Amino acid sequence: MKFTTKKLLGIVAILIIASMLLAACGGATPAPAEVPAEELAAEPEPTEAPAEEPAEEPAEEPAAPSGEVVMAEPGQELNMILMPKFLGILPFDEAHQGAQEAHAELGNPTELQFLGPTPENSVAGQIEILTTAATQGVDAIMISNNAGDQIGPAAEAARAAGMAVVTWDSPIPSSQGEQVFVAQVDFDETGVVMADMALTIMGEDGGQLAILSASPDAANQNAWNAAMLEALESDPKYANLEMMEIVYGNDQSEDSYNQALALVDKYPDLGLIMAPTSVGIVAAAKAMQDEDLCDVVKISGLGLPSEMYSYTVNGCAPEFALWSFIDLGYLSYYVSYLIASGAMQGVEGEMFEAGRMGEYTITQDPTRDQGLRILMGPFTVYNMDNIDAATDRPETVKEEAGEVAVAEPGQEVDMVLMPKFLGILPFDEAHQGAQEAHAELANPTELQFLGPTPENSVAGQIEIVTTATTQGVDAIMISNNAGDQIGPAAEAARDAGMAVVTWDSPIPSSQGEHVFVAQVDFDEIGVVMADMALSIMGEDGGQLAILSASPDAANQNAWNAAMLEAMESDPKYANLEMMEIVYGNDQSEDSYNQALALVDKYADLKLIMAPTSVGIVAAAKAMQDEDLCDVVKISGLGLPSEMYSYTVNGCAPEFALWSFIDLGYLSYYVSYLIATGEIEGVEGESFEAGRMGEYTITLDPTRDQGLRILMGPFTVYNMDNIEEATDRPETN
Repeated sequence: MKFTTKKLLGIVAILIIASMLLAACGGATPAPAEVPAEELAAEPEPTEAPAEEPAEEPAEEPAAPSGEVVMAEPGQELNMILMPKFLGILPFDEAHQGAQEAHAELGNPTELQFLGPTPENSVAGQIEILTTAATQGVDAIMISNNAGDQIGPAAEAARAAGMAVVTWDSPIPSSQGEQVFVAQVDFDETGVVMADMALTIMGEDGGQLAILSASPDAANQNAWNAAMLEALESDPKYANLEMMEIVYGNDQSEDSYNQALALVDKYPDLGLIMAPTSVGIVAAAKAMQDEDLCDVVKISGLGLPSEMYSYTVNGCAPEFALWSFIDLGYLSYYVSYLIASGAMQGVEGEMFEAGRMGEYTITQDPTRDQGLRILMGPFTVYNMDNIDAATDRPETVKEEAGEVAVAEPGQEVDMVLMPKFLGILPFDEAHQGAQEAHAELANPTELQFLGPTPENSVAGQIEIVTTATTQGVDAIMISNNAGDQIGPAAEAARDAGMAVVTWDSPIPSSQGEHVFVAQVDFDEIGVVMADMALSIMGEDGGQLAILSASPDAANQNAWNAAMLEAMESDPKYANLEMMEIVYGNDQSEDSYNQALALVDKYADLKLIMAPTSVGIVAAAKAMQDEDLCDVVKISGLGLPSEMYSYTVNGCAPEFALWSFIDLGYLSYYVSYLIATGEIEGVEGESFEAGRMGEYTITLDPTRDQGLRILMGPFTVYNMDNIEEATDRPETN
């Protein structure tokens, strides 16, 4: 059909008139649903005009703050999660400690969950934890964000499900799904503080520096770095500071260590590495220390005083800064509890009280395009002027006062002696020494001697420490075979009020450890082993190998490293050729087989050094069984009673050891004194240990941090003294 213009105008006019009539009758209505014919025929009954249906109400706007200071109502049952960037580093454990403090203070009957991903899976892991929490009826989640804006949709879904979503330490850059961010300090201020520390360390002449950051997705790190760059560019006083590059260590020690060394290789004139990450700053300082570069490249940034003490004292990291992670966890918990309980909405202008930390106000976050924040503060810069006080190392501790602590006998102290595992003689001898001290001090509680099996040593040790913590044990003495894996369990034990003393083998990081009772100086052991190798092999030297215990045995690893260092640094060992380190896991059969495998692998092998009482016996027996004692000699660390026949027959002409009985005795005394409060277990304290005399707690020079008590002495055994040591007088 064709429409002319005239017809079209006519139709339009009709439509306009019709619409006007409809409007006059109350507006257009939807077409009625189809009605059966019989109903159409019926006369409709008169009714009242239907009430007009209200239009859909817009989402309710949050009420304006009342201006009152909100107080938390204790005792409410709230399911809450504290989520760090990932598990396993001390600052986040400290934040957990603070959150636990607030959790107990507020009487929340539901257990606080501390959930985090692994460092390798941090981004996806955080998103997965948050997504799962949203489906499980969690009331509040506290997130130290390491996933940038990628976590935003999951946070938004969690909030839509009714959860309180609070970030701490590191926010969501876009603030998507986030109610409020608990900021440790002002992020722009952090940048200025880092720039000022760089200027202090490098001086007005400045020079080249670089940033070793955490991960590229860490919002807090990125903000601090950007703020530092802005400060460097905008203030003329920093004109001579030349920023070279930002690299990322992904908050993993090994990666950060390697990145620090790579920066030094890349920029020969580099004067400073700024690491705004507690993992990165320690790793960078250790790298400079290990390479003897502390006089060339300084380290600064953000770190924990307890972890940075030795690097500040030795000049590697003359200045660094941080805030309290315990306070940060405490404040974040209070905020989340208040929002989840409905006491406050988490809107701008609200004021609240956070227990011991006082009053705070929610404000706009000036360091992001949008979002709210609560600013904690304050910032502390650490250097030689305050590092002692910050790490509880007062210069006047007991040593200056000349006091020597003496144990008060008869106190009831529940104590556990834990060897690496049960079933080998040296640990039985240590138990004998501890029992001697136990009887001498008249402790009415039975001394427990608990250890795992050799096959389950790592997990078994951690389990024993964890169980002891829940059972109210007062002191535990650990010969550590789990490396740093045991650190969190030791820290939890110490937080629960236990004295945690290591003996024979320490916790490498010292996490959770009061003090380590060292049998002898670990560096000295390396030299003694190198000297025994030279004595046995002669100046012409030759090939040797190490048969060690397990890869996680901190003492073995330290001794082996010290021996290698001695061989590399002293020309007198130049002809000693180290071929390999193998592990027999302190099991006789494994060690026996590893010794034979070394002989098969290296046809010119002359010596196997076994710094383990199980390994040295097994290796000597293997050489004896195969008639190889004239070809391959055995040395290392062993018990005279077990090594007598192998020394006499020439398989093991020389070896060394200390008294495990004395070691157990001294370890017991130390633990008893700490558990009873006679000493705190801090640097400089002196005490008396019964028949063994006086000792002083000192810094452990063989670890990056930690304290030790040095026992000694070392005894080298050979044909000149083996008979006397084993009660075999020549006149028998």
